[in-house]
Amino acid sequence: MEATQLTTRTRVAMVWPEVATVASGVVDVRAEADDAAELVDQAHFGEQLRVLGERGEWLYVQGEDDYFGWIRSDTLSVESDPHPDPLWIVATTLAPVRADAAADAEIIGEIPAGALLSELASGGAGDWLVLSWRRGKGFRRGYVAVADTALLDDLPRRPPTPADLLATAQAFIGSRYVWGGTTERGLDCSGFVQQVYRLNGVGLPRDADQQAVFGRPVERASPGDLFFFGAERVTHVALATSESEFLHAPQSGAVVERGKLGPERRLRTIRRYLPENVRET
Repeated sequence: MEATQLTTRTRVAMVWPEVATVASGVVDVRAEADDAAELVDQAHFGEQLRVLGERGEWLYVQGEDDYFGWIRSDTLSVESDPHPDPLWIVATTLAPVRADAAADAEIIGEIPAGALLSELASGGAGDWLVLSWRRGKGFRRGYVAVADTALLDDLPRRPPTPADLLATAQAFIGSRYVWGGTTERGLDCSGFVQQVYRLNGVGLPRDADQQAVFGRPVERASPGDLFFFGAERVTHVALATSESEFLHAPQSGAVVERGKLGPERRLRTIRRYLPENVRET
């Protein structure tokens, strides 16, 4: 890849939710923040849960099996820094990896948004991070501009909000549709929404029909919810920006764009993955 081939360097909005470790033997995960609510899962001692919301003595979490639910905060140990190493995260849609610490050096690869980086022990060169980069059967040094990254300590340490999801999605508007793609170079409908959620600490399955199983159904959409479409089964997903509007990667030959509910696509269900009231800090 020649240095003259420019890569996209759009800054991506992200948050980094806290991680809680189960500190009791077996802890109930419930559908609502109430001891009498439906039991939806159980978390075992030592499991790590992503904290996505808070309500009184309860935390809204996503477990290692991807289930969402409410769990009592007094059964958990919340970690302020679940990833002390690496220190950096790629904060642009695609960060070029160069052969030398220079803006005009050969581009030998690209790293997508959200990738965690550890620098070689020898240290960087001023405004560059030095990485060990696989090339053929061996390794070589690769250089990533610090400007394309963010320190993990600088990311907001709080649960994501619908506004965070929409801010992240903005960076991918105009990206072309590629079946099976998950980066700014090309992505499909489910890859798009999966990345938007992932960059805000929420894990979703890869395919639209799998994504439609998680979260909870709602009758009216709010920003950040997912619309699922299909005649006989779920075949398409879009990120709601309002009750009737959305962002999506529609089809081959198109790009990530805005859309609106209409008769051309059959809406099968709307799913919500964040709690109703998310803690803002």
